[in-house]
Amino acid sequence: MKKEEFLKLIEGCKLPESFDQHLLDHASEMFGKWGKSAHLDEKEHLFETFGLASKPDDSNALKMEKIALRCVCTKMMDSSFNRTDAAAIIKNFNKIMEPTYKWV
Repeated sequence: MKKEEFLKLIEGCKLPESFDQHLLDHASEMFGKWGKSAHLDEKEHLFETFGLASKPDDSNALKMEKIALRCVCTKMMDSSFNRTDAAAIIKNFNKIMEPTYKWV
């Protein structure tokens, strides 16, 4: 998938200016350890396991980041990404708009 196609894929997600890098690292770890078939049946469980589900003590800003990140991850899980590419893209999500970022 090309960068432009990816950006179109996630158009419906309400994204913050940038994500907390720890959340991106957790999402990358999730993609790295689980194949797409595992995600299809267990998305919410995986989001909870890897710290991407909202918790009552999260700030409103953090809750919004987690909602946006789950939206992006879900769209990636439902698309043609393999887990290695998905892990690399989500880990570097804050950098993908930089001209020096090398798309996978």
